[in-house]
Amino acid sequence: METSKLLLEINELLSTYCGDCLVKAALRKEYHKTYAHQFCIQKCTVGEQLKELGKQLTYAHKR
Repeated sequence: METSKLLLEINELLSTYCGDCLVKAALRKEYHKTYAHQFCIQKCTVGEQLKELGKQLTYAHKR
């Protein structure tokens, strides 16, 4: 996939699901920012999608 398409898809996911995420907000309030960030990266399905797109972006950039 092209770099620009990957970036658009990443941006769309972030704006659609992450901007107003109640889980992230609750975790930040109850624990701290780092804990919430780790949850997003390791346990959230959207975070998993973002990681995969990031890998594709890295691969596309290296070509």
